[in-house]
Amino acid sequence: MTIRQRNAPAYRPHVGELVLDRRTGRTGIYMDTIGGEHYLRPEHGGREWTAEPNHVSPATEPRDSAECDQPR
Repeated sequence: MTIRQRNAPAYRPHVGELVLDRRTGRTGIYMDTIGGEHYLRPEHGGREWTAEPNHVSPATEPRDSAECDQPR
C-alpha cells in the first residue's frame, strides 16, 4: 500500500449499494454507518457484519436482479 492509498478518503457507499469488504473478500449490501463502522448485510439475507470504512469499495460485479428476486 502506498502512502497515497493510505491517505485517500474512504469510499462512501449509498444505502442499498452492493460493496466489497476487502478484508474478508465478501460482498454485501451497505446498510448504515454507526460508530465509525459500516454495517453490511449479505445480498440474500443473513446476519450483518461490520467493516472498517477503509476496507470497503464498490463491488466490481453488478447484482443479477433475476437471481435476487427468486425466493430461497
